[in-house]
Amino acid sequence: MQMAGLTTESRFDSANLRRAGSMLAAGWFALEGNQVSWPLEPCRYDLLVGGLGGIRRVQVKTTTVRVGSTWKVYLSTTSGGRTIYTPDEIDEFFVIDGDLNYYRIPIQAVEGVQAIHLGGYERFRLRKD
Repeated sequence: MQMAGLTTESRFDSANLRRAGSMLAAGWFALEGNQVSWPLEPCRYDLLVGGLGGIRRVQVKTTTVRVGSTWKVYLSTTSGGRTIYTPDEIDEFFVIDGDLNYYRIPIQAVEGVQAIHLGGYERFRLRKD
């Protein structure tokens, strides 16, 4: 449907997911009633999220890599070789897969791991209701 140059049809392109990831995560946290901040200087986390549980350092990851019936997401940095995150740097990952499912995964659940298949982390998937 076209309306004065606007369309009501979705044109979701997974190629844009990486660029939109932090904004999607920030929006989700804000809708849950949290305060969201972006770091001014480059650091190991993408967002600071403040709420009832205190302030959390959140690293946002997106994936469009399908492996069978699940998604594979890299939980390590890509610059200068794969570097894993530690509990001294972040508190959790906010992961968005290619179907736009969201996951909140504590660093302790994946500490020392470079990549995971999200099918094994369903307990961390956020409900969409």
